[in-house]
This record gives sequence, structure tokens and C-alpha cells, in this order.
Amino acid sequence: MAYIPPLVKLFGKSPFKPLHEHILKVNECVNQLKPLIEAFVDQDFKKVNEIAERISKLEHEADIIKNNIREHLPKTLFMPVDRCDILMFLKEQDTIADRAEDLARMLEVRETKLPVELKEDVLKFTNKVIETVNALEVAAGELSEVIESSFGKHEISKVLKLIHNIDKKEWEADKLVLKLLRKLFEVENKLDPISVLHLERLIHTMDSVADHAENAGDRLRTMVARR
Repeated sequence: MAYIPPLVKLFGKSPFKPLHEHILKVNECVNQLKPLIEAFVDQDFKKVNEIAERISKLEHEADIIKNNIREHLPKTLFMPVDRCDILMFLKEQDTIADRAEDLARMLEVRETKLPVELKEDVLKFTNKVIETVNALEVAAGELSEVIESSFGKHEISKVLKLIHNIDKKEWEADKLVLKLLRKLFEVENKLDPISVLHLERLIHTMDSVADHAENAGDRLRTMVARR
């Protein structure tokens, strides 16, 4: 009998298991945003730099997993989901970690003052973004059950509800973005123009973390809905 590499076996049975390994690493990366932003709120830039390095390391580890998946994903072996959908889902997952690293680097390169009026809202927004990615990790973790059940209706329904929760969390994050931007422009006279611009970019970059989590959820929905 011809030797079948372990990853090929794995993908032949369930392509979601290695993808879940990837989202676990991405989630680990995103969870570092909480201590990162707490350090920023406290204006502890030495700690900001330390955590930024940690995030960069985790993002690199996620890239290694991503590249391993791409290199071993079968091109001809029959799989229960479309190969293109898997790759698109992987891309969205990976972009979550990319944006988290972008945010960390932005905080690292400039010691921008954060007005006291924004501190509480920045922390709430950060928590909501993390919740969105955590919700994606939970949904991704259930998809192996969908495959193993041969796309059973109960398992599909469960995953679709979990994906809906991702959408809900991202929508809540969007509401916090609007509130935060309004507050920023209300106090912009306390800041120099470059600081205002930098804070606005930080907010939008943080929001993109949640956006790509929602996009990944949409890719999961597509994979399930095609059956």
C-alpha cells in the first residue's frame, strides 16, 4: 500500500483540524491585545514594546502553520469542502493576526498620548474585538464535528448559530468604534494633529481585526451552506 503523508490523511478526513490549530495560534496572538492596550492606556511604553514583540512572535508562528497548510493541502484528493474555500478561510484567519501585529507595531513606533476621556472606551472596544475573534475560534472548533457527521443538520445548525454570534460581536464592535471616534474628535483640540491621526488609525486597525474575524466566519458559512 502506498504511503500517505499524515497531513494528507488528516485533510482527507477533516480539513478543519489543521485550520483550527491555526486559529488557536491566531487567537493567542489577538488575546495579547488586552495587555498591550492596557499598557498603552497606562502609557507604559516599555511594556508596550515587550508585548508588541510577543505579538510579532505569535504572528510568525501562525504564518508557519499557514504555510504548512498551504504546502500540504491536497490538489487532487477528494475533500468534503472546496479547496478554494479552505484557502480563503485560511487567508482571512491569517489576516486577523496580521492586523493585530500591525496595531502592536503602530503603538511601538510612536508614543502617542491617550486622552483620559478615551481610556474606558478604548478598553471596552479592545475587549469586544477579542470577543469577536474568540467567537470565531469556538465556531472553527466545531467544524470537525460537521465533517465527521457528514454534514448532519444538527451539527450544521449549531455551527451556523456560532457564526451568527461572530456577526453579533463584530456589529457590537462597530458600534463602539463609532462612539470612540466621536469622542476622539470631541477632544481633538487637546492633541496635536499627528496624534489625532495616529489614534484614528489605531482605532481603525483594531476594528479591522474584528472585521476579518467576521469575514472568516462568512467563509465558514459558505463551506457549510454549499452542502
